[in-house]
Amino acid sequence: EIRRQWLDNALRDLTVSPVERMKVGLRILTTAESTEQQMIDALDEIIEWCENLDFAADFYKIGGYPVLSKLLPHKSAEIRWKTLELIAVLVQNHTYCQEMALKENLLPKMLTILDTDDDSTVKIKALYAVSCLTRDNPEAQKVFIEKDGFSVLMRAMQTDVEKLKIKAAFMLSALCVDRPDIKDVMCDTGMIDQLVGVLNEEHNSFHEHTLAALLSIVTNHQKAVEECQRPELELDKKLQERIRSLNGKDEFREESQYAKELLKIITKDDIEVQR
Repeated sequence: EIRRQWLDNALRDLTVSPVERMKVGLRILTTAESTEQQMIDALDEIIEWCENLDFAADFYKIGGYPVLSKLLPHKSAEIRWKTLELIAVLVQNHTYCQEMALKENLLPKMLTILDTDDDSTVKIKALYAVSCLTRDNPEAQKVFIEKDGFSVLMRAMQTDVEKLKIKAAFMLSALCVDRPDIKDVMCDTGMIDQLVGVLNEEHNSFHEHTLAALLSIVTNHQKAVEECQRPELELDKKLQERIRSLNGKDEFREESQYAKELLKIITKDDIEVQR
């Protein structure tokens, strides 16, 4: 019975037009009488189709992007985050869809959602979509900077949502690798001060990701190194204290290593911390 069901589904898929199915989904999403569950089901199906790069491009051509813009402020949190998930699927590693998303002005809207939405899942999905759109995309990165995206990332790292904080730190580190010139902007916007400020909080698991982000910024960037060397930050002292406190604690091995590498860069010496 299971094999028969699988074969029935496979044969049905051969006769189904993905574009027509997406058009049906868009009609559901734009019809006032549609229930929330019908809209969620429609989004789920469109997401599944758009994992294929060709169908992702077709989604724009059949007028899908203006619908996404209208769904982003929907009163249902699940519809908001499903829409953001669809955007992420559309733009991930897809140059054409990235260009169309920028044309539709989706990036500023997603940054606003990331910054102001009161639902943690929506925030996480917004960050995911922003990350997919800006990765290896200089034009999207330019818009991200113009719309004060680094401040939005920093505020995401200051929330109490652990998953959001970690993903924001990862995105910050990835941008440093992708666009080293962006490090100047990070220095000018006070990003280093903010990250060092996080280290002043009571020790927690997020400090590992904070140190990784700081290390990404200062690596091969003299201006960032000089920022970290400002006496009022006392970063060298904080790092030495952190290394001592983590000594012998295997679960904090990576954090300790990041601290040692960062200390070495900002002091220009290979500091040996006494046990």
